[in-house]
Parts: sequence; C-alpha cells; structure tokens
Amino acid sequence: MPGQQEAKAVSKIKVEQQLRELNDEWVKALVRRDAETLGRIMADDFVFAYPLEGDDKVQFINDVVSGDLFVEYLNRENITVRIWGPTAVLTGRDSAKWNYKGREFIAQYKIIHVYSQRNEIWQLVAVQACPI
Repeated sequence: MPGQQEAKAVSKIKVEQQLRELNDEWVKALVRRDAETLGRIMADDFVFAYPLEGDDKVQFINDVVSGDLFVEYLNRENITVRIWGPTAVLTGRDSAKWNYKGREFIAQYKIIHVYSQRNEIWQLVAVQACPI
C-alpha cells in the first residue's frame, strides 16, 4: 500500500531529525558542561568506548562538570543516521580540541553514537570516538 509506505517514510524522517537534534544538544551540552542536558540525553546504562578513566554516564558527566574533561571546541560534520526499529546509529566526523586531566588533544575523530528508543524516548546508550 502506497499510503503505508509513505507514512513509514515520513515517520523515519521525523525520527532521523529528532536524533540529529539530540546529537546537536549533546554536543552543545558537552562544550557548555551542561550536566542536566547530558543526563537527560544519556541513558543510565550509557557506555563511552574511549580511553578515559571511567566509561559510564556518571563518571563521564562528573568529568565534564568538574573540568577534568574540558572541550574547547567540537565541530561535527558528515553526519549520517541509520535506524533499525528501536535502535539507531549516528556517525560523523569531529574536529576537536579537548583536555583530559591536563593532557591536551587536538585531532579529528570518526564518531559513532548509538541510540535506543525506550518508552517512546530516544536515549544515547553508547559513544565510540576513534582518532583518524
């Protein structure tokens, strides 16, 4: 049925837009050290796959708020979103300057953000950032 297919396509476009907006909010919250927004977007069982001391939501947000993890700038480009039912993957390329416990990093990264829809709400469940 063409009507059903069109409705699914419109629904998928809306979900993709919502995930792009969540991505923008998360990046801005990271740079601004906004714990409330980070906490709202990130799932309680969030995992960060990168060589920081902690890899869970609480540790990550604590590092951001305390300044142990400080992002001077983060520019994200080439964003794509793929959706598989209640799971979505957002990929992109970051140019960033950040500091972790006194060590400065200036690099470009390939990023993967994994989102899961739980109780009708999309949440960030995992982040992987690989230097390129």
